[in-house]
Formats: sequence, C-alpha cells, structure tokens
Amino acid sequence: MNQTKIFAELGYGNDTFCNTEIEKGKYEHRVPKFIIPKKIEGIYFRFWVWKRVFVVSSNDGFSFSRKDRVKLKILFGIEGRR
Repeated sequence: MNQTKIFAELGYGNDTFCNTEIEKGKYEHRVPKFIIPKKIEGIYFRFWVWKRVFVVSSNDGFSFSRKDRVKLKILFGIEGRR
C-alpha cells in the first residue's frame, strides 16, 4: 500500500509563501496552502542558492546537493504522512 507523503513548506522561493507538496507513489502535486501532516516524521530547513542545495533535517542531519536549475529558496518544512 502506498502511503501519501506530505511536505508542508513556508518561505521564499516557491510559487506561494505557504505550500504543500503531496506525493503518492510516483505522482506528486503542489497545493498553495499549508497542510500539516497527520503523522509528523521530521522538520527541515532548505537553502537553495543558485545550483547548490543545503538541507538541515531532523532525520538526515546536514546534506548538500547540486541541481541543474538556478534558484533562490529559503524554506522551513514539515515532513510527514497522511
């Protein structure tokens, strides 16, 4: 059974200040509001500066990655399941 993953984010860089990404299996979509997951699994801060992404997470600690797109994002997020 595929559970629905929820990533609720506040901050600068997405289409709206408050938005939620909903993932179910290989499908995902965003809604322009903050939906708090029923089961919270972690919190994170994500800093995307040009092609570099830095994440500080309660689950994974600190991580760094590179992207192909140039963006500027500063986000606080809550990760969980429905």
